[in-house]
Amino acid sequence: MSGRSRGRKSSRAKSRGKGRAKGRVRAAPDDALRDPDPPQFQRLGEDIPAAQVQAGAEGSMDTLENVQLKLETMNAQADRAYLRLSRKFGQLRLHHLERRNLLIQNIPGFWGQAFQNHPQLSSFLNNQDKEVLSYLNSLEVEELGLARLGYKIKFYFGRNPYFQNKVLIKEYGCGPSGQVVSRSTPIQWLPGHDLQSLSQGNPENNRSFFGWFSNHSSIESDKIVEIINEELWPNPLQYYLMSEGARGEKGKEGRPGPAKQPVETPEPGVNQSN
Repeated sequence: MSGRSRGRKSSRAKSRGKGRAKGRVRAAPDDALRDPDPPQFQRLGEDIPAAQVQAGAEGSMDTLENVQLKLETMNAQADRAYLRLSRKFGQLRLHHLERRNLLIQNIPGFWGQAFQNHPQLSSFLNNQDKEVLSYLNSLEVEELGLARLGYKIKFYFGRNPYFQNKVLIKEYGCGPSGQVVSRSTPIQWLPGHDLQSLSQGNPENNRSFFGWFSNHSSIESDKIVEIINEELWPNPLQYYLMSEGARGEKGKEGRPGPAKQPVETPEPGVNQSN
């Protein structure tokens, strides 16, 4: 055998040996398969060093303060944006509200009828209240401050036989300690026409709506201002146009009506006899 043949056989043998060595998988010891616990985690039951706890708490507090500072900055930006929008759209609304008031003044008895037609407000009116409200020429709701911290409700009356005031005002706002406070215009009743006194002396009459102007504590008083601000003032036209039947239906909302009985239709070719 020549030297060149022996060299080729030797190289093939080495290649086969390397292939067999690569194909073998040696089993690793059990200890080698277990990953050591990361240093930042502790196993259950092990005590965490006090220094590590303190360092973690201080790091969390620093991060929390930074996050809280960012939130306060964003809240301040949102408040400024809200005030800018309120100022902008408040001016736009004011133009339409003034025009609406001018148009309503050309419709006699508009506000009095709107009060009477409102399903909830009408329950606070007695017969004499309805007569007085027929002299109501205009109503305005003014928001106090850009943040809407309160309301001023103004009732403009024409000359009437009940009181001397041309304007009655009921105002709600926040007091120094944050509680809701209210104040109002004293009503200058003409002799013999004080509706509060007349309603107390007549058991057939309900309490007068005008007692609301001197009532600064009851829940009923808060309910009236809520209805005026949130329902009547935004869209008085819908209540002015509301018919008596519609008022009754609105008051019955949520009540199930009587079930309709099925109507039997006679079959073709079958005579019905009594």
